[in-house]
Amino acid sequence: MHAALLTVVGLLSSPDASAAESPLWSTLERGKDRSVTSLADLADRARPAVVHVRGIAPDEPDAHPNTDSERVSIGTGFIINKDGTIVTNDHVVRSVTHLRVRLYDGRELPACVLGSDAATDIAVLKIDAPQSLPILPLGDSDAVRVGEPVIAIGNPFGFNNSVTAGIISAKERVVDRTAINSPLNSDTYSFFIQTDASINLGNSGGPLIDARGQVIGVSAAFWAGHPLQPAQGIGFAIPINMAKALLPRLRNTGVAPRAYLGVDAQPLDAALALAWGLTSPRGALLASVEKASPAEEAGLEPGDIVVRWGNVMIATSEDLKIDAQLSLPGSHVRVSIFRDGKLIQRTLTMRAALSRTPAAIHPSSCNLVDREGGARSEELVVVELPPERAAQLPGGHGVALSEIPVPSAAADAGLRVGDILLRVGKNRIRTAADVATTVKAHPGDVIPILIRRSGYDFWAALRRH
Repeated sequence: MHAALLTVVGLLSSPDASAAESPLWSTLERGKDRSVTSLADLADRARPAVVHVRGIAPDEPDAHPNTDSERVSIGTGFIINKDGTIVTNDHVVRSVTHLRVRLYDGRELPACVLGSDAATDIAVLKIDAPQSLPILPLGDSDAVRVGEPVIAIGNPFGFNNSVTAGIISAKERVVDRTAINSPLNSDTYSFFIQTDASINLGNSGGPLIDARGQVIGVSAAFWAGHPLQPAQGIGFAIPINMAKALLPRLRNTGVAPRAYLGVDAQPLDAALALAWGLTSPRGALLASVEKASPAEEAGLEPGDIVVRWGNVMIATSEDLKIDAQLSLPGSHVRVSIFRDGKLIQRTLTMRAALSRTPAAIHPSSCNLVDREGGARSEELVVVELPPERAAQLPGGHGVALSEIPVPSAAADAGLRVGDILLRVGKNRIRTAADVATTVKAHPGDVIPILIRRSGYDFWAALRRH
């Protein structure tokens, strides 16, 4: 099984104007103490809004040729809007088809991808539910403090709705992606909240929740350590403010174009901070400024130390990179820089970064799904098995699914081409004609069907549309 979470460490500002016009998420009112008195209360409030995400991923390049188990991608998500908008990790749904979401009450629904962003590892999904859904409010990851209690909710190794507890171990943690044999490039962000709340395979995309019940991070990775020195309690979550900067764009356009600043920046260490007359090594030290860039036009120079971006303090060069690139192209940003022993202000006008390649359409994109009137049928497309295969079945006859239309009831039920249909309800299936007859005659809106796959039998629910 391809569990959607990287195994050593893998990837895990404020919303733009469009969020104010049509609120995409909710927040808790300031000034009201909504802290819960127990972790059990916190879990009870949060779990109904956490979902299980599953789909079929492309074959792994090094997968064993005799198994297809690596093709199942599992992960976690959480509902942020009553209309069925869900946040998860990009790597949970990357190139995934037959995307499905299981709600806390056990219902399974087809899902599609509104938008995704590989660099931040954030994706936005959509489901259509017949009634209003529970939601989780989003908090302020910049305001969290080291030592605060948190819980993580997810589906580690398929154990649904598991809750683990811990504290914030560190903020602004920059992780070396080369430690996971992942290419380090300018399009990838490695900036996390660290926690000792247990995070495992399958937790990806789940919420990290503070004591007020707000999501302050999206679980994305854990540090496994060396085989001879295994690590424990080192998990990472994407700061929710990073996600909030992208969510409206991902929902509305499917992508999140980057802004261009035009600088090379480096982190400060204690020696450099002392050399530049700073009291602490916080900020982004500019090593170069490109000609005719927004940075040069605003008067930034090599040797400037950027310490504030808008209303957000800059901790490291990675912090500056994220805030700059995730700004809205065309927006005006006031920055504070330290130069010649003084703090001065400059205003930047951000420009859209040139896109190297157009973003590919996700195979589960909502734009590819007829969400209103797509023809859905409870009929099963089958072929009769050849005698040598059918001989292994009771009665010496049988049928297999030959096609899974999308959308269809078969796709919604998670069926696959090649599945052998053994029973519809209590009725044994021997021929293709048996299928149409028994499906049509079966009472009720949900039909139990018995499937054999890879030598194992299981029941699935076929829902009439």
